Amino acid sequence: MWGEVADRLKQSLHNAILIRLDMTGQRSQVKRPWDADLRTASQAPKPLAPGTPIVEVFDGHDIGGKLLLLGNPGAGKTTTMLDLAAALIQRANADPEEPIPVMLNLSSWQNPQQSCTDWLLKELKSKYGVSPKLGQNWLTEKKLLPLLDGLDELPSARQEPVVQSLNIWLQSEEGTPRLLVCSRLEEYELYTAKLALNGAICLNPLTDEQVKGYLASLHMEALWDTLQQDEDLLGLMRTPLLLSVSILVNDAFNLTQWQRLGTTQERMDYLLDAYIVRRLHEPVNSQEYSPERQPTAQQIQRWLMLLAQKLKTQSKDEFLIEEIQPFWLSNSRQKLIYRLIVGLLFGFVFALGGLAFKPIYGVYAGLLSLPLRELLGFIRDGQEFEFKDVKLPDSINFSDFYLLDRMLLGGLGIGGILGIIFSCVGLFSGLLSVLIESLSRGAEIRAISF
Repeated sequence: MWGEVADRLKQSLHNAILIRLDMTGQRSQVKRPWDADLRTASQAPKPLAPGTPIVEVFDGHDIGGKLLLLGNPGAGKTTTMLDLAAALIQRANADPEEPIPVMLNLSSWQNPQQSCTDWLLKELKSKYGVSPKLGQNWLTEKKLLPLLDGLDELPSARQEPVVQSLNIWLQSEEGTPRLLVCSRLEEYELYTAKLALNGAICLNPLTDEQVKGYLASLHMEALWDTLQQDEDLLGLMRTPLLLSVSILVNDAFNLTQWQRLGTTQERMDYLLDAYIVRRLHEPVNSQEYSPERQPTAQQIQRWLMLLAQKLKTQSKDEFLIEEIQPFWLSNSRQKLIYRLIVGLLFGFVFALGGLAFKPIYGVYAGLLSLPLRELLGFIRDGQEFEFKDVKLPDSINFSDFYLLDRMLLGGLGIGGILGIIFSCVGLFSGLLSVLIESLSRGAEIRAISF
């Protein structure tokens, strides 16, 4: 966990903004179990003291380790969560009785039938390699402290049901005593249901004094002079993300061209385009690419666009290479080649099975290859096969069978044809083995008789 936190803080754009963000308490954004008895209590936002550490808020007697973190896009929610995670990890290192924080993204909770515990176990397995049995023990013994980001990144119709599922989980015996949830303020305010946490805070935009002081610390007073000439630009720079972007593209920023743009969206696009161009032309620091074989900016941009499109269709913002599925292939030609390769390997395995084991097993394997391929590997149009008519134990999760998906992939068209072909291959190999064994036994009988 410490390695993950350190790496993400290092790569974060917000890490360039070494300013402790101001926060405002917003108790009205959560529903505490005892609020029904405090109807006269004030629900008005309450500013926190400037410079208050997030871990101090999280540990406060009124929060008790159950906190909702809100903010506008680019306000620094994820970086604030990383700051909290760093403090909690240091605490866990010093005291083995303290729970270990685990950072998970709610955008992967796509299945409405999946309970909160099942989702957590799957994410622990996928991200950290923790077996479901061990993960269940840790959750039961309250050894983990979930830090959940990306509630607003779920499809809009899925967001409020997730809030309700989290509330059910928190009020059950399986629920955790401490939890952090991050979300954009605009989306969260639309929910009818509120999270059953003890408190909420909202990250405030940077003040002009904070922006000016930070730029002065970097000896970038000229950028502050530029910002003062345009109130719209200064308004954008009050967001930590955009301030860090402007610092990185300061050399390429053209104020005259900026002022010709008519709308705030055009100016935002200009700023982000300048940042993208700057980053795309940076040298790739990787052992995989020699200096003469560096990918071009156009290649990198095309690859990133393809990756972003695939992640968007899956409602994810984190790319894990082990979760690549065959339906990520971009065209029918690639899918056909993939199915041919996998089909050949699959048939070859069954053919070897007919020769290496009992001959009758080869016959059975050949006959069963098509139904097995269709049952366990049927993927079409990006949708995995649903076992609607098959009742399975709850402990089996076929979405985890990534290797099996690849080995047994088939389709209605070429997949079915290949299944029949390789059924014949397996059948032929089994019959051939029977023939060979019969001939050898006949030879042995004749030799004995002689």
